[in-house]
Amino acid sequence: MSQLNKILLAEDEISNQLLVKRALNKAGYSTIVVNNGIEALQLLEKEQFDAIVTDWMMPELDGIELIRQIRKKYKEPPFILMLTSLASDSARRHALEVGADDFIAKPVNLEELIDRVQGGIARKIQGDTKPIVVEPLVIPSEVVPNSIAVGIAASTGGPPTLLEVIKGLDPKANSSIFVVQHGPAWMLESFAQKLNEETDFSVRIASNLMPIQSGFIYIAPGDLHMRVDKNTYRILLDSGPKENFVRPAADPLFRSIAEAFGKYSIGVVLTGLGRDGTQGISHIHAVKGSVIVQDPETAIASSMPSSAIASKIPVRIEPLEKIAAAINERIFALSALLKKVKGH
Repeated sequence: MSQLNKILLAEDEISNQLLVKRALNKAGYSTIVVNNGIEALQLLEKEQFDAIVTDWMMPELDGIELIRQIRKKYKEPPFILMLTSLASDSARRHALEVGADDFIAKPVNLEELIDRVQGGIARKIQGDTKPIVVEPLVIPSEVVPNSIAVGIAASTGGPPTLLEVIKGLDPKANSSIFVVQHGPAWMLESFAQKLNEETDFSVRIASNLMPIQSGFIYIAPGDLHMRVDKNTYRILLDSGPKENFVRPAADPLFRSIAEAFGKYSIGVVLTGLGRDGTQGISHIHAVKGSVIVQDPETAIASSMPSSAIASKIPVRIEPLEKIAAAINERIFALSALLKKVKGH
């Protein structure tokens, strides 16, 4: 690991400072330690960092407020990892909704910490690199499914963004919705519960061979890729290699719904680090499906939508508040076409 990879550690406990700094330095990072959020913000004005590891409970300015101010001030901030003894699901969800990219509870598993930091920096670097123009894979598009497929990709800032989008969708429309939100199992399960409580959709954490039904939302579980079997229209889960440094990843899902649903597929790329979804939307475009991308200016993290736009694949760009309407419009049009094809 290059010494050019600089980490800012905001932590007020001396023992944790020494423990985490020693582990990061051993992994090849250059680590600078501050005692609170104010010192972190002051240092960020002077130096650039590849990642920020911050405690939650700190004097003067805590980690949550630090993250809020970083997200507000910097359009492309470093990778942010929250490190705290507050280990409840509600605390974790709050940290991620505020804008943390990842979350680890104390006591710290140093091996896990290094793995998360390495992956986060890799996604950040990937997202900052100008994407290549993707050559779409030609897939037969003359399939006639029973419903419209909507595949949605999200990462950093995804939970509140997804909630706003899904609240605007019509649960009675003839569509099945598949969501890949980067994150651990606990976060995805908590998010599925929140969607069940706050929307009229039937929301499920996907399980292997689960049949697909219209009006349902299927969320990829933690650490498993989710695909659709084009022959049986059942969900397939696998622990294959990470794509775009993450698992679950959106690209495998997008490729599979392009094969299974053809032109009746819709790919949606929302807020997030990296470029997950960019390869996948090329497959959806190849079968004459539709692609909708969040305007990066309205995204908590703009890398994923920016990558999709920079790929030169034709996409419809909408601000967050208009994403749901754009999806509904395409579902309505494709549903009418599907009825006509089926002779209903």
